[in-house]
Amino acid sequence: MKVVVLTSNINEARVPNRISEFRKRGYELEVYCYCRDTEQPFSRADGVKYHVLGEVGRGSSSYLKRLFAEYRDVRKIIRNFKGQDVLFYLINNDTALLYYLIGGKQSYIYEEADLRHTYFSSCILRRTFEYIDKKIIKKSLLTVLVSKGFASFHYGNGKIPDNITYIFNKLNPSVMDFPYEKDRIPDLAHLKVFCESFPNNEFHFYGNVVDRKFYELKSLENCYFHGSFSNPADLPGIYSELDIVLSTYDVQYDNVRYAEPNKIYESIFFEVPIIVSSGTYLAERVSDLGIGYSVNALNDTEVVNMISMLTRENILQKSANARLISKKECLVDNDGFFEELEARLKTIKKR
Repeated sequence: MKVVVLTSNINEARVPNRISEFRKRGYELEVYCYCRDTEQPFSRADGVKYHVLGEVGRGSSSYLKRLFAEYRDVRKIIRNFKGQDVLFYLINNDTALLYYLIGGKQSYIYEEADLRHTYFSSCILRRTFEYIDKKIIKKSLLTVLVSKGFASFHYGNGKIPDNITYIFNKLNPSVMDFPYEKDRIPDLAHLKVFCESFPNNEFHFYGNVVDRKFYELKSLENCYFHGSFSNPADLPGIYSELDIVLSTYDVQYDNVRYAEPNKIYESIFFEVPIIVSSGTYLAERVSDLGIGYSVNALNDTEVVNMISMLTRENILQKSANARLISKKECLVDNDGFFEELEARLKTIKKR
């Protein structure tokens, strides 16, 4: 069965990876996508036909405008494939929402990587979009969630639908091809921490920084910006220089509270303790595994207290706990997903 991919952000690393994985398993694919502005060119899989529909901006405030802008494109695509034996792969909330509202008839997979509607200020909008989101999940052939926390958000302690599966933000298995040696002892004089509170320590940014407010930190002598890097080739070199990795977010939004970023898998794989936001699903995971620390990153006093209590011994203990976890647990392995997909596709063909 041909797979037609609809995505509003082809630049997200997981999206080209997902397309490549389908292709390697012999699926015929056709991709309709939008690019993000100011992003690097996305990688293209061999043998896949791509249609770039346009460029969209960033920010939750533009979400509703983006829906209106994408409506015509999605409707046209649905009409073009009407009556054909295709399976739609709807990546991200907006494409799935439009497919549902327009009334697409073909079977589809829905991949949800963000609870975008939780950013709306209107309670009515949040509830309305949550109701529709659960309808989309219910009608899907399969729904892929990137965090078990999302299932908790949608269904609480209730029964989770059997068409929900998970693909976590794990590392590309090719990371095993690059040498990594973690033999440095934590140096509290050069710990990656907040610059202004701890001027004797260093804070390092890896990757492209979107918000220009961060560049105000360039005036601080202990803050460094390293720019873009290649994933996974550069990860071993980066993590070999880190004592602790910071992965804190603004927890006022449900999306952040229930997400599971890929940094937890990098932390485990490279045995580098992680600092995350308290009161989140991620904080629970980090606590259960004993691989890091949690803090309210918006509370200066808590930040200072947490950094001040760090010792070489407890950092080494967190690293040791990560070392007990199999590296395989951190690497992408979606055999289970594709086996389930094949089983469900067979039921469609028998109808």
